[in-house]
Amino acid sequence: MPRIPPNVIDQIRDVSDIIDVISREVELKKRGSNYFGICPFHDEKTASFSVAPAKQIYHCFGCGSGGNVFSFLMEYHKISFPESIKMLADWYKIPIKIDTEANVSEIYTVLYQMNEKALNIFQNNLFHEKGKPALNYLRNRGINEDTIKKFRLGFSFDSWNQIFNAVKTAGFNNDQIEKSGLFTRSNKGIFDRFRSRIMIPIFHQSGKIIGFGGRIIGKDDPAKYLNSPETILYKKSNTLYGIHTSKDHIRKEGYVVLVEGYMDYLQLYQAGIKPVLATSGTAFTSSHARLLTGMTNKIIILFDGDEAGAKAAIRSGWEILKNGLEPLIIRPPIDLDPDDWIQNSGIYEIREHLNKPISFINFHLDYFKSQSLEGTERKQYILGIAKEIKAISDIIIRNDLIRLLSEKLKIEEKDLIQLIKNTPINRNFSGAINSDEQAHNFSFNSIQEKAQIEILQLMASNDTKIRNFGIKASMDIDFKHPLLKKLANHIKNSNSNITTAEIIEYFSEKNERDLVSKILFESQQNIDPEQIVKDCLFTLKSIPIKEKIRSLRAEIRVKESKGHDSEHELNEVIKLQNELNEI
Repeated sequence: MPRIPPNVIDQIRDVSDIIDVISREVELKKRGSNYFGICPFHDEKTASFSVAPAKQIYHCFGCGSGGNVFSFLMEYHKISFPESIKMLADWYKIPIKIDTEANVSEIYTVLYQMNEKALNIFQNNLFHEKGKPALNYLRNRGINEDTIKKFRLGFSFDSWNQIFNAVKTAGFNNDQIEKSGLFTRSNKGIFDRFRSRIMIPIFHQSGKIIGFGGRIIGKDDPAKYLNSPETILYKKSNTLYGIHTSKDHIRKEGYVVLVEGYMDYLQLYQAGIKPVLATSGTAFTSSHARLLTGMTNKIIILFDGDEAGAKAAIRSGWEILKNGLEPLIIRPPIDLDPDDWIQNSGIYEIREHLNKPISFINFHLDYFKSQSLEGTERKQYILGIAKEIKAISDIIIRNDLIRLLSEKLKIEEKDLIQLIKNTPINRNFSGAINSDEQAHNFSFNSIQEKAQIEILQLMASNDTKIRNFGIKASMDIDFKHPLLKKLANHIKNSNSNITTAEIIEYFSEKNERDLVSKILFESQQNIDPEQIVKDCLFTLKSIPIKEKIRSLRAEIRVKESKGHDSEHELNEVIKLQNELNEI
């Protein structure tokens, strides 16, 4: 990967101000010595994302994400470490030279470059003689040239190797090519994935190309749309089409219209409804919800007017509720999608519906004809509702739903609450906690670990005297937890002037970095470091002694119950108690 001289990294870190960097993407408000804002990495309504200018680090007390200026840019923009340095260097107009090896490239950068090269070819293809059928198709669908250029639409020729030959000529190797998602492999070799399709580039919210959607022109092909496979750049569950263009409009308008397809998005945006996003062939997920955090909490679902669209709207509505957002529903006429609706009725009819969307719960009740359900059907419907409500963590949303449904379904509120309490969570919809979430929610709960963390916080102090005091105290501590041990050793082996931001930089794994940022963010303030050391060492030395005493007392009780002599154990307890008093 690109080799960046340490002095360059130090220079960029010293010049960069974390408040300046983060406030470009997150609205921060000063509270005490730190700044707070809505976390851009998870769904929340109250500001738990905190930035400490004195330490030049950030930490979210909601999702656990944390780090320094480099890690913020890497996570927010989905870029590599060298790219974050280059971005900061450009912002602060610092000329830098990054040494690279001729045959080695950083994979993220390489894939972005390959996607960009492919897109340029697709764009040229669209305005080539061979691209006329695709261009005419777009025009007939009402997509004008401004929209075509703005969203960089293109066309893939009916060729097995146009893109492959181009990227090979440009110097990309086979390993990089296979990781791009632009190609398929068979026993005959590597071939272009997309052929004879209108190409719709998919952008990350930073504006970088991460994948493609390919739309067939003919109506006889069973695969109307072909999307890029998942790559290190493109994760379907983390991607909403149009977010790079629409995010500012969403923040400004205070809502987002959620559609299913690329063409739905393009038609709405072109018609002037710009706070719009598309799921593009995948279900709405909690990761999608997190993308919208800080932009809006109002999501208007405008899916296809058929049965499948209605069911998808219901699934998405529950997912939105479970992530603390407000789902609203607009339905096109039966069997029309939003694209067709605009072309048939014009944008004014859709705007009228946007001004008066249906609440999700009312739509749910109407769709399942809840008022007319009886017997077993009514019971099953209420049980299904109870499963979904139980998976909602926001107590305010949950209680509001209970009150509303109690009224609508003519069921006592206390009975509904009891039913929800006794109902197992539907994991198919609520979702089990994934490994990343487990890492974010991880905490050091034992008394020993908490004491060790207090010593580590002294060791990481910006005050050299306090730091040396903490390091001296750490010599008597056996750090059992691998991460705490790693952190302690790193601080001990670093120079005496190392900053908090530099310490965090050592931890390249996100899960480790998040936990370290939490540890170092919660520093000891206005407390005598000598007293902290005294209390922590007492705790660490006394706990194993207390555990031995408890174990011996248990043995004594067993022996006495059997009529056996316990004098030896009693003497050991007395001896340990004396040791405890001498600490």
